[in-house]
Amino acid sequence: MMSFSMAFASLAPYAQATENITTHQLDKGVSFQAVTWQNDTVVASGSGGGIYLSDDNGLQWRKINGPVRSDFLQFRDNQYLENGQLIVMSAGEGNKSGIYISGDKGERWQQVSQGEASSTFYDCFTMTDESNGWLYGDSDEKGLFVLSTKDGGKHWQRQSLDIKAQTSEGGFASSGTCLSRYNDSGIIIGTGNGETSRLLIEENGEWRSLETPIPGGEAGGVFSVQVEGKAIFVAGGSLKAAGKQAEAWLYHLGSGKWVALPPLPLRGAVYGSALLPTSEGIEYWVSNPDGVAVLKPDASEWQVISKSNIWSIACQQSKSCIGAGKEGLIEVY
Repeated sequence: MMSFSMAFASLAPYAQATENITTHQLDKGVSFQAVTWQNDTVVASGSGGGIYLSDDNGLQWRKINGPVRSDFLQFRDNQYLENGQLIVMSAGEGNKSGIYISGDKGERWQQVSQGEASSTFYDCFTMTDESNGWLYGDSDEKGLFVLSTKDGGKHWQRQSLDIKAQTSEGGFASSGTCLSRYNDSGIIIGTGNGETSRLLIEENGEWRSLETPIPGGEAGGVFSVQVEGKAIFVAGGSLKAAGKQAEAWLYHLGSGKWVALPPLPLRGAVYGSALLPTSEGIEYWVSNPDGVAVLKPDASEWQVISKSNIWSIACQQSKSCIGAGKEGLIEVY
């Protein structure tokens, strides 16, 4: 869906964490909308065709060349693969949506997919391994919009789903996390803007849908999905309800039950999320223009880590988390 930003109301009292934050102000002309982390390599991308890369876990950053004539594009998702391939996804109406691949960190690019109709709008993608990947976009006259690749992103084919699309159903290109890998090769997609928000779950070639407790409607629904074992973490809310608390829920695949997580100290909608495995269990990190919050294992309330305008979060086990947001801001937590 289209770009969005807004000011949120003041927050209720919250638990304040004491973690140190290292801040990088890279380029105020580029607002980051996605950050990913693979081994020691971190990639942040966003508006103005901006793509920045760090080879040392976010300590130092450099701007890399984007595709030719991409200064007007918004690279709202990216992924750096073990084999050295960098894939970035632009989001926008029609041919402003596209997928680009570079095998030499920006020296040369190949465009491998492009939106055709005015109704096309890419929202997010993920590679489940070096060969297989999935992309989700807003639905169109043909129904739900899902692409897949089996050759490392070189070719993408639209998938036929038996599930009927709701009117205006789509996703949110706010952080690159509206879909998540599930088990070895499956995928879970969070939807919004339809009458009911839901999850689209693919496993072993079979698709099914699952309604979520997060209200749908215009600009409402699931913005971000994370999966750990049998637990699905979903977060979102509504861009039309700036004064209300954003929402986060946990779904247990085993029991088939939804569990409401503690009230969030963020309002409107969660934009991005990430999971951080620790020796005590899984930490659940979320972000939006209000800041960054984390729910630690067995905690009864969220801790606010930052109050910066952060759209996307990436975490890596035994390391930390990195947030990326407005006006070229990078935070390492």
